[in-house]
Amino acid sequence: MNVKLCMITTAVLFFTGQVVHAQKVLKDTATKEQKIEEVVMVGYGTQKKSEVTAAVSQVKADDMAGLVTASFESQLAGRAAGVSVTTNSGMVGQAPAINIRGINSLNSGTYPLVVVDGMPIFTGDTGGYAPSNALGDINPADIESIEILKDGAAAAIYGSRAANGVMIITTKKGKKGRFQLDYNTYTGIAQVVKQFDLLQTPEFLTISNEKRTNAGRSPWAFGSQYNTDWQRAVLRSATQTDHNISLQGGLGKGSYFGSVGYTKQDGIILSNGMERFTARFNINQEVNDWLKVGANIGVTRTEYDALNSGVNSLSGAMANSLRQLPNTPIYREGGPFGYNIDVVGTNTITGKGENTEYVANNLPNIVYIMNTNRLQSRVLRVLGDVFGEVKILPFLTYKLQMSIDRSQNEGLLYWNAFHGDGRGSNGRIQNNNTTLERYNIQNILNFNKSFGDHKVGVTLVNEYQKENQNTFFGGGTDLGDSYFSTNVVTGTYGTPLSGGGRTEFALISYLARFNYDFGKRYFFQGVIRRDELSSLPRGGRVGYFPGASLGWNVSNESFFEKARMYVNELKLRASYGRVGNSNIGNYPYMSLYGPARYGDANGLGYSQMGINTLRWERSEKMDYGMDLSFFKNKLKVTVDYFVNNIDEMIQQVPVDPSLGVPDNQYSSNIGVAKNKGWEFSVNYTPIKRENFEVNIGANLSLINNTISTLYKGADIFPGNADWSNVDRFYRVHREGYSMNQLYGIKYWGTNSANGNPVYYKLDGSLVQYNLNTRRYNTFNPNNPGDVSQAGSAPENQLLGNTIPKYFGAFNISVKYHNFDLGTLVRFSGGNYIMNITRRELLSQNFVNTLQKYLEDGKVRKIQEMDGLQD
Repeated sequence: MNVKLCMITTAVLFFTGQVVHAQKVLKDTATKEQKIEEVVMVGYGTQKKSEVTAAVSQVKADDMAGLVTASFESQLAGRAAGVSVTTNSGMVGQAPAINIRGINSLNSGTYPLVVVDGMPIFTGDTGGYAPSNALGDINPADIESIEILKDGAAAAIYGSRAANGVMIITTKKGKKGRFQLDYNTYTGIAQVVKQFDLLQTPEFLTISNEKRTNAGRSPWAFGSQYNTDWQRAVLRSATQTDHNISLQGGLGKGSYFGSVGYTKQDGIILSNGMERFTARFNINQEVNDWLKVGANIGVTRTEYDALNSGVNSLSGAMANSLRQLPNTPIYREGGPFGYNIDVVGTNTITGKGENTEYVANNLPNIVYIMNTNRLQSRVLRVLGDVFGEVKILPFLTYKLQMSIDRSQNEGLLYWNAFHGDGRGSNGRIQNNNTTLERYNIQNILNFNKSFGDHKVGVTLVNEYQKENQNTFFGGGTDLGDSYFSTNVVTGTYGTPLSGGGRTEFALISYLARFNYDFGKRYFFQGVIRRDELSSLPRGGRVGYFPGASLGWNVSNESFFEKARMYVNELKLRASYGRVGNSNIGNYPYMSLYGPARYGDANGLGYSQMGINTLRWERSEKMDYGMDLSFFKNKLKVTVDYFVNNIDEMIQQVPVDPSLGVPDNQYSSNIGVAKNKGWEFSVNYTPIKRENFEVNIGANLSLINNTISTLYKGADIFPGNADWSNVDRFYRVHREGYSMNQLYGIKYWGTNSANGNPVYYKLDGSLVQYNLNTRRYNTFNPNNPGDVSQAGSAPENQLLGNTIPKYFGAFNISVKYHNFDLGTLVRFSGGNYIMNITRRELLSQNFVNTLQKYLEDGKVRKIQEMDGLQD
C-alpha cells in the first residue's frame, strides 16, 4: 500500500517550483523478477533502448509519482529536454500549450500527436462552456510511461500527423504471478504566490484626484470609510484531493489491471474547479501458444466550473477586481440582494459610494457575478481498444487492434438578468452538446529474426481512422425568472437561440519500418509511410513520409575495451525524416457556403474560397545525437543538435475586396520557417545502495526560431480568439525574426520635469506626449522642460521575441529505506511577455492602480501608455 501526503503552491511567470514531498512505500514481498533490458515504445511496437537510434525521451511513472497535479501533462513539464508545457491562465481545465522542439506552424495546429495504448486521441478543448482539457480525462495514476518522439526518423512512423512531435502513453498492465492492491491518496493546497500591489484607500484618493486636477478637472474620489481588497474577495486557498485504488495480478497465462479514481480540484479563483471520476480495466490473455488477446478500457466523467474570463469581458474575475475602487464595499445594507449595486437608468453598476463618478467602464460587482452566473462543462469520455495477436511463426506475428475515443461534452451557460453579462439581454440561458468520435483500426505484421551477429526487424502496418464531430446549442435570452438557471426549459425565455454543425475526417495509411542491428555496434532504421487524407483535394490527398536513422555504439568496439572502464557507453546517432501537419481543418480546400440572413430572410452565402492545390504543411527534421555513460553507468549524458526546416506553411493570402472573396483572403501553402537548437540531459546517481540512493538530474534546451518566407514579405498580425483581437497589433510575424514578435511603441520613460511619457521613434530620436495639449513634442534629455518643438507620433516597432530561447529543469531525489524525498525546479527565459494588465493599471481612467508607482507619497509614474515596456 502506498500512502502519500503532499503540499503544493503555485508560482508565476517563468519560475515554477515543486515543493519537497515524502512518500512511504511498503516492501514488495513477491519473488524478485529477473532483470530484463529496458524497452521503449516507438510507435506500433517496442524497441530495446540500447538499439534506439532516433531522438526519443522516456518519462516513467516513478518519475512523476511525487508530483501533485490533476493531469499528466503538468507532471511532464521539465521531465524531458525539448518539451515545453505552458498554460495561458491559472484556470483549472485550461488546455496547456505543449511544444516539442519549438513552434512549427503559423496558422495550423501546433499540438503534438498523443497516442494512448496505440490509439491517437483527441487533444485540446473538447467543448462545453467551461474550459475542458482533453488530456485531463486521463488519470495520471494509470500511466506507466510516456515516450516523446522528437526527431523526424522517430516521428515519421506517424507521417502526416507528426510535424509537432508525438507523445506515446502506455497505461499500466498487470504483472503475472502476483496480486497487488494499492491505495493512493493526497491532499494539496494551491495559493497565489503574490497578489498585485494596488493602492489602498488613502493613496487611491490622493492619486485619483491628482490625475483629475492635473487634467484641469474637479476631484472625483471621496470617502474613506471602506478599504476593500477586491482581489482577496475573488481569490482563495484552493484544495486538491485525489484518491486512487488499483488492483493487478495474473491468473494462468493472463494478467489484469483495474483502477478507480476520484479527483477534486478547486481553482484559486472562485467559481472555478474540477471534479473527476475515472475507471480503467486492462487485460491480457494468452489463449494458447499462438493466440493472445486483450483489451484496454478507460471511462472518465469530468465536471468543470468556470467563469467568463475573456479580456474584453467586464466580468473577468481578475480584470474586474484589479480595477475596482478600494473605497467602495462589496456588500451594502439595503442594496439589491445585499450587494453594493446601483441601478442607473437601464444599467446596473457597482455602487460608487461617496465618489462623484462610477468606476470606469461601468464595471459590475464581480462577487455578485461569480455567485450567480454559471459556466459549466460535463464530459463523459470512453477511451479503449481490443486486440488479438497471432503468432504465425516464431519470428512472425500479426496483430489486429480496434480502438475508439468518444467524448461527449454537455455545457451550461447562465447569465443573470439583473447584473453583469446578462443585463443587456435580460438574462441568457444556453445548453450545448459536443460529441467527438474517433475510430481506429490497425493491422500490424511484425517480423523479428537474428542471423548470427545480424538482427533484422520489419514492421508493416495498415491503418484506417474515421472521426465525426457534432455540435449543437439551444437556449434563449429575455429570461422569465432567475429560477430557471440550471437548464434550458421551454417557454422560460423570450428570444430563442440555436445552432450547430457537423464535420468528418478520414485517414487511410500504409507504412513499413525496417530495423537492422549488426553485432550491437551498427544500427539502421528506415521508415516510409503513405497517408491519404480526406481534408485535402482529391489530387493531393496522398503523401509519402520517409525517415531514416543511423547509430554506432562505439563502446562495443574492440578498440574501446580499455576505455570502457571509464566510459561505459558511447553511442553516436544521426537521423533524417520528413513529416506533415494535417491539423489544418477538415475542409480548408473547398469552396463553402453557409447560412446567411438578409433582413428577416434566411438564405445561403459564400463563406470560404476553395483552393484545389492546397497541401499539408511539411517539416524536414534532422538530428545529430550522442549518448554517454560514465563510472559504471552512474553518470548518463545525452546531447542532441537538431534542425527542423518547415515549409509550405498555410498562410492567408489577401485579395482585392472587389472580387467578392469571403474575408478578402484565401489559404495557400507559402510560409517557410526553421527551428534549430541543442538539447542536454544529465542524470547522476552518486550513491546507489540497497537502502539508500541519491539521484540528481537536469536538462536544458536551447531553441532558435526564424521565419524565412511570408507572402510577398509582408508582416502578418495574428488574431487571437481568446483575446478577441485586443492584442492584434501587439504581435507580428515578420521575415527574418521569430514567430509572434512583440510589436508596439517603445517606451523611454517619464519626463521628470512635467510627467509626460517619452517614447522612441524608429530613427532613435525621442518624443514626449504632452498630457496638457494631447500632442507630441520633441524631447531633449538635457533640456526636459522644453515643449516648444512640435513632434510626430512614435511608430510601432519590434520590441522582442515571445518564444523562450532556453528552458529546462533540474531535480534531486533521495531514497532511504521506505522513504523518498525529492524536488523539481523548472525555468525558462530569453523572451518577453506582453503585460496588458500592467498597461491597464496605469491608465488615466477612474480605476485603481499599482502601489509601486508611488514614491514618498507622491506620484512617481502615472501616464497614459500607448506602447509597451519590457
